[in-house]
Amino acid sequence: MKIAIMSDSHDHLENIERAVELAIEKGAEMLLHCGDICSPFVMDRLAPFTGPVHVVFGNNDGDPMTISRMAERYSNITVHHHTGVIETKKGLVAFTHYPEHGKGLAATGNYAVVFSGHTHVRMSEIVNNTPHINPGEIMGLLEGPGFVVFDLDSGDMEAVEF
Repeated sequence: MKIAIMSDSHDHLENIERAVELAIEKGAEMLLHCGDICSPFVMDRLAPFTGPVHVVFGNNDGDPMTISRMAERYSNITVHHHTGVIETKKGLVAFTHYPEHGKGLAATGNYAVVFSGHTHVRMSEIVNNTPHINPGEIMGLLEGPGFVVFDLDSGDMEAVEF
């Protein structure tokens, strides 16, 4: 199963739309967003993804209640608040906004993979035999805009930049 992981979009609507298109082209079956969506109308840009979309909040998501209400309009979007855990055939997948929290989740050894965001910089490390990955940023502030596609079956990670 391929998962598209995005973070730190900060209302950059054109980049969000492009990232969703590319995730579909890359064959991703699920999309995780690791926070800093910022505004409720971003849900409209994530909804066209062809599989389930899972979202957590970051430090710049100023109206979580309205973001959650907007997400409820779409059958494929689930908001997990600050930490998301998804059960897959390959084990549990966790995602959060803060890398310190992600590293702590990975250290437990309870997850197949853990994703986090916040830094706007792509990163990959192994913590207690668990991959901990930051997909970088959709916004394009510190790095070119991009995200990561992670293959749960093979453990391969592809950085997608645009």
